[in-house]
Amino acid sequence: MIFVRKSVRGDRTEMQQSMMLLERDMYVHWSKFEEGTNVVQDLFWTHLDLVKLLNAFNIVFMMDNTYKTNRYKMLLFEVVGVTSTGLTFSATFMLLASERHHNFVWAPKKLKSLFFGVDSYPKVVVSDRDIALMNAINVVFPKAANLLYRFHIDKNVKAKCKMIVHPKEAWDQMMESWEVIVDCENVESYEHRVEAFNVVCSPWPIFTEYVIST
Repeated sequence: MIFVRKSVRGDRTEMQQSMMLLERDMYVHWSKFEEGTNVVQDLFWTHLDLVKLLNAFNIVFMMDNTYKTNRYKMLLFEVVGVTSTGLTFSATFMLLASERHHNFVWAPKKLKSLFFGVDSYPKVVVSDRDIALMNAINVVFPKAANLLYRFHIDKNVKAKCKMIVHPKEAWDQMMESWEVIVDCENVESYEHRVEAFNVVCSPWPIFTEYVIST
């Protein structure tokens, strides 16, 4: 159970106080209850001004979680939009009880309901490589391209490189070869740099296989 501790606001629980404030300040919000109870498990909220923003700049959205950073050990799921000038804005927030498929599907479905029409749905959704979230994005926004954060990709490739490649002096050379692939400007340069990467990594085929397949 969550949000059951009494607040300083009389007999209202913390959840009741939160819901009252969302209503008072005219936030758009939805909640999902634990089956057979009135205990809130998932909570979605955004402001009307943010709804206008996400419809004005509806091409690219980023979705991510912060894990167990609050007293209730819940996931804070945030959706961030990108403007035409490359600035970002917080579009919606959700507290989720778990990172199961049904939680992740519920969250994007609520986001989807905020768009003015089918033509307004996101064209690109960026996430980490959380399979449950990626599957949910594919279910709710099947026409959107689901891209992965470069930060997470680089982190994973570097960790795999350190695990497999020896000696240490080879790490920098291999990571430089990897980074020029990621930074390439067109298909032709991409193919050329992949070939160069394969040559550099030829002594460690397991690493090459990981990069290509994963």
